[in-house]
Amino acid sequence: MTRNVVLICLDTVRKDSFEEYAPRLQALASVSFDQCRAASAWSTPSHASMLTGKLPHQHGIHTHNRDFSALSRSETFLADMPDHTALGASANVYASSTFGFDAVFDRYSDIAPHRRFPDGMDMEKFIQDREATGARRYLEFVREALRHEHTLESLGNGVLFKANDLFRRAPLPKLLDDGASIVASEGLSMVESTAEPWFLFTNFMDAHGPVHHVLGYDSDLHSAPNDWTSFAFDDWEINTGGVSPGHERDLRYHRELYGAAIDYLDRKVAAFVEEIQRTTDRETTFVVTADHGENLAFPEDEELFGHTSSLTESLLHVPCYLINPPAGYETAEPAYVSHLELGDLVAGLASGETPDVFRDRVPAELIGIGVGGAPRDPEEHRYWDRMLRCVYDGETKYVWDSLGGSREYELDHDRPCWQRRVAEDVDVPSWARAFFDVEIGEYKERAQASEAETEQAVDDAVERRLEELGYR
Repeated sequence: MTRNVVLICLDTVRKDSFEEYAPRLQALASVSFDQCRAASAWSTPSHASMLTGKLPHQHGIHTHNRDFSALSRSETFLADMPDHTALGASANVYASSTFGFDAVFDRYSDIAPHRRFPDGMDMEKFIQDREATGARRYLEFVREALRHEHTLESLGNGVLFKANDLFRRAPLPKLLDDGASIVASEGLSMVESTAEPWFLFTNFMDAHGPVHHVLGYDSDLHSAPNDWTSFAFDDWEINTGGVSPGHERDLRYHRELYGAAIDYLDRKVAAFVEEIQRTTDRETTFVVTADHGENLAFPEDEELFGHTSSLTESLLHVPCYLINPPAGYETAEPAYVSHLELGDLVAGLASGETPDVFRDRVPAELIGIGVGGAPRDPEEHRYWDRMLRCVYDGETKYVWDSLGGSREYELDHDRPCWQRRVAEDVDVPSWARAFFDVEIGEYKERAQASEAETEQAVDDAVERRLEELGYR
């Protein structure tokens, strides 16, 4: 019998931190793919690879083209699930209708942290579209909300938006989380109103930077002051100059709050899983993973911070756990599993099967700087905006770039997110390069040249959300 499947993407959650801070989800799971690797290092190309099973240079959605609208459902694993209604709820603006991500789904909901009631009006968008200033804008919002078919939800969005804005400026914990609560409630509402079988995609953004103290976080897990956020320091100062003694306090706060955010997600998402299990008639299988991880400026991260311009293990080694799968997998599967096989996994689970998604060697790819700003110096910008490729073979990883650099790394499968550079300027094996259809320098030039043709304009509300997430 066909099953419902929920794909839960815990945005920016690295494997080792998940193991430390997410015991509830691990307890619910009966299978772990211990060596799961993302196909890219940031949201847009990674999500496209999860949907299509293709590398970024093959599906063409990456730093130089962030638009999903040309992607058809037939190009995704959803085409292999014709009996399933495809649902989605995402707090990631790059996985939203703004960039066409919703087009392959039957129903999709964009989640903004300040908009707790999706059926109600979006206060932020409303006031930005009005010429009135000050209190007049809010009075206009109230008038429109009273005429709206979802009056209470609209007024609720307005109150919470204003309260969260006030809390954000005060030396107090942030009132609202970064969307986990509403993604969970919206996802649950969708499946309760949809005939089975269905597929549900959810993206939870709470571990994504910038991190800050949120009212629901466990204060025992961090020592950061209430008014501290990771906007307190410059990512690029670390990425270009390395970690200095002056960074240690802020890095400690960031790492602690990152862990607290994952602990918060663990509580929220575990409750979400249990609630869906209570409300469904068919068997429902959950796949819990992350689109990518995060560099936290540890030595094994090469003292890099964030998720830009690198293919470290901290970015690519992600959790992948199955909750209530069909029988057939071992409790801990030790072989490589790439997100390129995620579609086959989901479609197989939906049919009650346990497909062979294990590989001896897996690739990953990053095209361009990814997210955030970059150094203004032209040569530094060229370096950080390079294209990167890597291939795994056992406990060895080869990495090479469009500027001609190449490196070999040693891995330890018993140490998640760990790597050690053992050689530079290495000869990358021909079998590794064979994973890619186009030579790296050629593709980088082609993608960069076409960027102007695909650049998208976004409204002020989306621009502000991108700034909040450190994408601008």
